[in-house]
Amino acid sequence: MAKEKFGKFILLEEIDTTALGTEYRAAKLGAAGLEKLVSLVRLRPALAASAEVAKSLLDQVKAAAQIQNPNVVKIFGIGKVETSYYICYEFLEGKSLKAIFKRCRQEAFPFSIDHALLVASKACSALEQAHARKSETGARYFHGLVTPDSLIVTYEGEVRMRGFGYWPSRAREAGGIGDDERRYVAPEQAAGGFGDARSDGFAVGALLYEMLTGQPLFADGRSGDPAARVAQAKQWNPVGDDDALPKPIADILRRALAADPAARYAETVEMRKAIDTLLFSGDFTPTTFNLAFFMHSLFRDDIERESRRLKEEREASYAEAAAEEAARPSASGPAAAGPSAAVPAAVAAAAATVLSASGSGSAPVSLGAPPGPTASLPLVPPPPRAAPPPRLNGPASGIHGPVATVRAEPPATAHLDPSAGHAPREAAAGFTFHKGAVRKPTALAAGGLAALLLVAAGASWLLLRRPGAAPVSAAPPSTLSAETVAAMQRVKELETKLKQIEDEKAAAEAKAAEDAKRKLEAQAAARGQRADAAAIERAQDEARRRAQLEQERRQQEERKRLEDEQKAAEARVAEERRRTEEEAARTAAAATAPPATPPPAAAPPPTVAAMATPVAPSLKPGTLVSLTDPGVIAPVAQAAPPLRYPPIAERQRVEGTVELSILVDEKGNVVDAKLVTAAGGKSGLNEAALDNVKRRRYRPATRDGVPVKVWYPVSVKFILPKG
Repeated sequence: MAKEKFGKFILLEEIDTTALGTEYRAAKLGAAGLEKLVSLVRLRPALAASAEVAKSLLDQVKAAAQIQNPNVVKIFGIGKVETSYYICYEFLEGKSLKAIFKRCRQEAFPFSIDHALLVASKACSALEQAHARKSETGARYFHGLVTPDSLIVTYEGEVRMRGFGYWPSRAREAGGIGDDERRYVAPEQAAGGFGDARSDGFAVGALLYEMLTGQPLFADGRSGDPAARVAQAKQWNPVGDDDALPKPIADILRRALAADPAARYAETVEMRKAIDTLLFSGDFTPTTFNLAFFMHSLFRDDIERESRRLKEEREASYAEAAAEEAARPSASGPAAAGPSAAVPAAVAAAAATVLSASGSGSAPVSLGAPPGPTASLPLVPPPPRAAPPPRLNGPASGIHGPVATVRAEPPATAHLDPSAGHAPREAAAGFTFHKGAVRKPTALAAGGLAALLLVAAGASWLLLRRPGAAPVSAAPPSTLSAETVAAMQRVKELETKLKQIEDEKAAAEAKAAEDAKRKLEAQAAARGQRADAAAIERAQDEARRRAQLEQERRQQEERKRLEDEQKAAEARVAEERRRTEEEAARTAAAATAPPATPPPAAAPPPTVAAMATPVAPSLKPGTLVSLTDPGVIAPVAQAAPPLRYPPIAERQRVEGTVELSILVDEKGNVVDAKLVTAAGGKSGLNEAALDNVKRRRYRPATRDGVPVKVWYPVSVKFILPKG
């Protein structure tokens, strides 16, 4: 829709419409222009028609603003412009669960069990703190309206809940809750009851059911026991031939969806612990990283489009609109009936930032025109600015180039500025999630350091200009012997061989499974029978296990040989550098030594000799280095989890090789991974490869014997059994 001036906000884009009102992405105006981007819900006029409904909603939002939890969307304030009430939330770059469900059905791209359980666990965590609060009457606080619209999944894999205060208020009596939302309320609420904390547990169960099956719990009406539907439920994304819900998950759903509140989880923390016990049992890989990758795969085009739009909106000039708003009288008309438009003080004390509403008599106006009907509000581009100095804050072009190029040189992202922000589009392309830029007060320290350096340089010049001072000779460059270089080359050759063994591991397992299948089929055919599918599956699993053990044995042998070679090379490099530095020190000392019978006053001061011998800075453990730097020994794989073939790729017979770049820290942990060359489209190969490399363990890279952090290229091959 057209951009509209709304009090101290500019409504930039309509996001969604519900029975409660319309949600917008909006610009909050400050004294100098844009203060921040926010999410704003403008309530339907019918809700503001009743003074009691409006007061009830204000009181409930005031209480909801006091809930401070990492999984709860912050409420910035509530106010009134003319006859329209609004609620202002923090702006999150992501999608509601309602939008995710819609896109999943359109793209036939279902939730995995890992993602569904993780979202349900985060939802329970958001509800726990709310349930611990009590109202003025002593009753326990609860949400009451947990729906797909009230859960937000950000592009970075975070899960946030909103909508607190809607159900306890009287908004539901004025038509503030639609039929779509009522499909997720508990049976006692649907029957006209108020509900309690156990009703929230039912709603989370209903959302978990839909994430797992792809169908709403009450898709065909509310008849029958909701818990009984679990027995007939089918997985949306089955891992094997059995598409029934796994028994542990079915048990959680049956208890959460019990028609009798007394049979449900008494506390939300109990439900969360049951989900977390299942999540971290070892059968699943619930990570924020994987959930973020799912969001980027599902909404890649949206992320790119929104990134461009957000950049334009943040860089646009709002000075004229801000000046107009600042010049407006605080009360430009008669006070409106009903509650005050100002935010209560309790909300200001609890929320991070409270947006004060404009005067109750101020009508929405268009920017640059007299007050009147709403008009289109174009964004004015900012004046041209000087180009900033170049900085390495993004992936180099080489990271997306041919595989050979990637392996020859480490990705340029190894030298990323950690304070640099990344837009969603950059996060989708390089999969480096964007964070807000952090400004550090280093200008004063940098100025002081520069002054000290100038003083030291001046003093050194004066000392060197004194009579009798010997010329300063540069130390000879440090070089490595041919023997050391050959040893390092041998280590790299062994690393390449070990990598080839890792690549062959998946192929060997696939071949063993196929051989076992053919053997059983041949034996059954000789008896005139048909091979049993379950027996084939057991034989294939056993063959894969044996092949994996054999490959791991070979890998251990090569690893031991590699480690011995690496230790010897490191020792030789350290010894060679020590000898080189000693020789450089002797050469420099001889060059700066005084004559045989020097006058006492002409002897060079000790500081000159110290300055003449440059001392190489000591390398600290954990320093980020490049794989091609001199003296760097690459990391060595020590432990790798079994590679899980994605069910979708297996059903669609998709194969491929995923090229990645992993960041191995000084302890051998993989702390980051970037997709370099994708494979398999949306079949899940990329997600499986990322998950696998993130759980690997390495012997850390070293430089001159010091463990360091380095980006390291790896590839993961997916090969299906032939036949």
